[in-house]
Amino acid sequence: MKKAKWLIPMLLVVVLLSSSCIWLFLSCVDFEGPAVGTTYHVGDTTMLKFTKLVFEGFYWTGSSTPYLGGEATIHNNLMAGHTGKDLNLNNISVKFEFKAAYSKLTLYFGEYGGNVNLTINGILKNTDDFLDLDGSTVGGVLITVTMTTVEKGLLTLEGNIHSFSIGGQELWIDHVCPEK
Repeated sequence: MKKAKWLIPMLLVVVLLSSSCIWLFLSCVDFEGPAVGTTYHVGDTTMLKFTKLVFEGFYWTGSSTPYLGGEATIHNNLMAGHTGKDLNLNNISVKFEFKAAYSKLTLYFGEYGGNVNLTINGILKNTDDFLDLDGSTVGGVLITVTMTTVEKGLLTLEGNIHSFSIGGQELWIDHVCPEK
């Protein structure tokens, strides 16, 4: 009888992981878990909503060497244009390691200065502004940028996405949502 207690949950896990139900683990990363003021540096990792976040170096315009002294901080000042907490990227990049490949990703951003790094499927684009990437294809993925104010907008990626990271100098992000 003791075996039956763990057998059903184990079978459920196997079914979920081996079926198309993997989308259940592709949750939006909304930064609501960490306390306001939590700070991350290059080399730090954290888990949020079944997703591993890895903090990495940031490339300034024209540089081929990453800057390693940046930091990312949890805020609640709505700088990314979504509700709740957001993540400020200050001369740092963050890689999102979702549990499965996905066909679409959206995120809210607030871009207040400096350049941005966007890496999709291993291809880095280093640009002064997200709007520079609107309508372009990076790593086989179409990028759409929809501005909601002068500084805030929605970034949408569509295509076969295996890996994704984003970085900035005065950049806030929130509600990073992959879709199967």
